[in-house]
Amino acid sequence: MATPPDFADLPQAWQPRFAFFHAHGPTSTPQGREAYRALPFGTKLRIGTNFLAFLFGPIYFFIKGIWRKGLTLLGIGVALGALAYGVELPELVDRAINFVVPAIAMSTANYAYYLHVMRNSESWNPFEGQGRRAS
Repeated sequence: MATPPDFADLPQAWQPRFAFFHAHGPTSTPQGREAYRALPFGTKLRIGTNFLAFLFGPIYFFIKGIWRKGLTLLGIGVALGALAYGVELPELVDRAINFVVPAIAMSTANYAYYLHVMRNSESWNPFEGQGRRAS
């Protein structure tokens, strides 16, 4: 049996995230979802969300070295902005569109960074590995 990797060289905040992803995969898989549900609320927040990614969006991805996924998020934001500008939408929907890219960034940043560090991912897909059949 292979020994698990040592995450001691990572910052303290990333060690439990990486250990969880290494043991269970992303939280979207059945195994990951089951393990995620068993965690205390605060640990769930730290593993499943990233508030810096919510606040800074694609810029956070660029800083962490996941620039391809950051460019994809930026493209999604520009496309949604152009759509909202070109189509007459109710004010509530128009405001809700402003939270789409930050919400995607917040929910995908941790696993995307794990893939970047552990598997040297060069994918442009911010949802890489997030499906039910995640590798």
